[in-house]
Amino acid sequence: MRSEVIHTKRGSFELSVPNTNIQGDGFYVSYNNHDVDIYGSDTTALVFGQMQRFFLLNGDHRRDYMDLIPQGFAACMDYYKSKPDLQNFRSDRTDDPILGLDEPIEEPAPSFRP
Repeated sequence: MRSEVIHTKRGSFELSVPNTNIQGDGFYVSYNNHDVDIYGSDTTALVFGQMQRFFLLNGDHRRDYMDLIPQGFAACMDYYKSKPDLQNFRSDRTDDPILGLDEPIEEPAPSFRP
């Protein structure tokens, strides 16, 4: 998180400045241009629920998401999925059953040898 120094008559204070967020219904979009050392780029995160899952795209995608947010999380997720070359390595999996979008991954049945 970046910080800024505020100067007042009583002295100087350092304040943390959070990411830029745009709220949706049950999700939000967050732009982060200050943790480049962690993510390797500025990132735009599609955040499901209360920070339950993060889907990060490298770069600034706020304008594109802004048009999709009124259409809901699924529309935003479709946009995210349409950008595989920009998906950040720290993103969560898109086939997670908690999202309610895709069928859960079926684990192979254990094989037993008699």
